Amino acid sequence: MSTEMSGLAGLNEERLSEIRENVSRLSEMKQEVPVEELFSEPFVQRHTPFLTIDELLETAGYQGDTDEDFDQFIQNDKIDPFIAGHTSFENWQAFQEKAVASYIAKWIGL
Repeated sequence: MSTEMSGLAGLNEERLSEIRENVSRLSEMKQEVPVEELFSEPFVQRHTPFLTIDELLETAGYQGDTDEDFDQFIQNDKIDPFIAGHTSFENWQAFQEKAVASYIAKWIGL
């Protein structure tokens, strides 16, 4: 009977220690992650027909300049149908959750 778990092949004690250290540092982060970093170009290109998050947002109709403008835009009732029509995600929340999960996995070294 194999004890190897799918996706964890090749993890040794040194690598696990590095991941634990990164998780610990991540849990201590108090800063916000910039939108362009959270929705990196590779992430956006993998999950949408757009090259960047800026291109996606502009096509969706975003024209703001401030954090408040952005927050208001993603909370309006137009962004969810746009995301559903241009990605494999149901809405902005699901798109953002996947971006956060991808960001964390990259940050901790998975």
